[in-house]
Amino acid sequence: MQSTLTIKRFRFEWIFYILVAIALIGLLIWSTLGEIARNPSRNAIADMGPYGPVTVQLQTNPYPARPTGTVKLSFMLMNSNRVIIQPDSLSFEYGREGSDQPVGSGIAQPMSDGSGMFMAGAQFPSVGTWWLRVNLAQGGYQGNVQFIIEVRPAQ
Repeated sequence: MQSTLTIKRFRFEWIFYILVAIALIGLLIWSTLGEIARNPSRNAIADMGPYGPVTVQLQTNPYPARPTGTVKLSFMLMNSNRVIIQPDSLSFEYGREGSDQPVGSGIAQPMSDGSGMFMAGAQFPSVGTWWLRVNLAQGGYQGNVQFIIEVRPAQ
């Protein structure tokens, strides 16, 4: 007499499918983290008196900054409600770490596309750590923030 019990066999194909799914998820996470590391944004908060705290976001292109050519600086300003704001003026100055003397300065201009971004350029003449001080003015009130920029050799 034959037994009516059926033995369920483990199907090894499922291990392959699970491993492929895990690999795809890992690849997606790795590529996302790589993109964030290539061009991070930096945030700092300026106290603008009655206008409240303003978050200044800075991006450099190229990242990391290079001592050859002009480094494009992109600024975006947001209030505490995450609404993009347009200050009356946005100027900046930059210098070598360890020295309070600025090497260069400039005024950022709003982009004409209405995105709320401000653009400017800076030239860092040598490799090393630099500071960038951003000065904001809005309705008679002034605030400033400072960023650290690493300038690496051109490859």
